[in-house]
Amino acid sequence: MARQSIDAKPMPQVAILLIEDCWASSAVLARELLQASGTLLADSPDLAAHRLFDVRLVAATRRTVSSFGGMTLKPEATLDAAAPDVVIVPAQFAPSADTTPAEARLGAWLRAQHERGALIVSLGGALLLAKAGLLDRREATGLVSERAIFRSRFPLVRFLPSRRIVVSGGLVTVCGIAPAPEACAWLVEQFHGAAAARRFLRHTSSEGLPAREQTLLWSSRFKRHGDAPVLAAQELVERELHAAPRLGWLAAQVGLSERSLQRRLHAATGLNLRDYLAELRLERAETLLRGSALALVHVAADCGFGSTAAFTRAFAARYGRPPGAYRRARRAD
Repeated sequence: MARQSIDAKPMPQVAILLIEDCWASSAVLARELLQASGTLLADSPDLAAHRLFDVRLVAATRRTVSSFGGMTLKPEATLDAAAPDVVIVPAQFAPSADTTPAEARLGAWLRAQHERGALIVSLGGALLLAKAGLLDRREATGLVSERAIFRSRFPLVRFLPSRRIVVSGGLVTVCGIAPAPEACAWLVEQFHGAAAARRFLRHTSSEGLPAREQTLLWSSRFKRHGDAPVLAAQELVERELHAAPRLGWLAAQVGLSERSLQRRLHAATGLNLRDYLAELRLERAETLLRGSALALVHVAADCGFGSTAAFTRAFAARYGRPPGAYRRARRAD
């Protein structure tokens, strides 16, 4: 499927997978959030003129699909005809631990889409991803009611239902329906940039993710590689950002030489450690300024800056104004 953005680039194609006994609200909410995303940025109600995504409901056949509550949903395309950039998997009502033949077919299709590079987003549908084998040896979140199934049937999945949203290797899992705007904002950011995603969230969500989870979402764009030691180093950097981790310590933790870690980090992300740290610090600082009342000295410390003055200089260089002025301007928006 093509990708097309505001600049007339190919438009990202989004397939919302319709499953029997799904939560229709999950599928419809994701569809309408993404359909409206462009109008929210343009301050215009013209959906066709300002759309950012081509969103379609897809299923195994063209037959209508029934939600658990009896609502019928009509597919706009079949799996055979779809080659999306993004697949959204809605939640199912009271899913079984066993894999049905229909789920096995859907799982094979999901694996094929992931292998060809599509992003897979679960809005409470993590169990289907687990049945497809996509979550083995990964962190994922989902419904608390499914914890026992994950523990007994999918022990290779690190299931974390306390987390609202988890991103791992092109797979996004969301705990239920409520964080759907954050998941859609993540998609807006992947294809249209951080500024567009932030404006989208201001229109669609009254809740803010914790700063660490927002940092994890932001950094996921740099984690679509398969270099395990580099991924481990990235996770350590995010966890220890306040302590300003040094190259020698990181290299020792992941079993590489300093030179090898720098080389592999740059090959995987396009950034050396210094630049990667700087990007993470500024991203988390912006999140804290926007969503908390922390004093600047505490924001600086939490993000690993050596002093408030160093933080102020770096922030002003990136965002065009010092942190205090930036916070006041955002609150006035």
